[in-house]
Amino acid sequence: MRKLFIYSIVVLFALSACQSQVDLSQPPDNRYGEDICEECNMIISEPRFAATYYTGEGDARRFDDIGGMAIYRAEHQEDVAQFWVHDYITEAWIIADQAYFVVSDNLQTPMGHGVVALSDQAQAENLIAEVGGMLMTFTEVMESSGTGSDSHSHSEP
Repeated sequence: MRKLFIYSIVVLFALSACQSQVDLSQPPDNRYGEDICEECNMIISEPRFAATYYTGEGDARRFDDIGGMAIYRAEHQEDVAQFWVHDYITEAWIIADQAYFVVSDNLQTPMGHGVVALSDQAQAENLIAEVGGMLMTFTEVMESSGTGSDSHSHSEP
């Protein structure tokens, strides 16, 4: 009986050691139309506005709007291992501090914050020329905690 107990302990330790750590070089999987935004509790349905981050513990936090992510992070002060945002044009994931952010009251985002990310600075500047607004870094967006419209309700597509 004692051997079985020791064997069970060894197997448990081996299994826990084999658990995979979060790969911060890859964004978490999002199930659009199913996952719920941490900030507003609404369904995340538009990839080009979605954002996410991994906590230091490896948990994923998902958002339907970059401005909502900034507000949530400011309110909860979680240890964050990696932030991810979608490119507004291609919908590809971008590590947030490598993106260029356009902030404009003329951009209709799910929660009305008017913040979008682009992987290319020239495309960001072209979008500003088209809709107005300003170019910001990720740090500036996070420090401003949700610039753009103060509205906190989902906008119509």
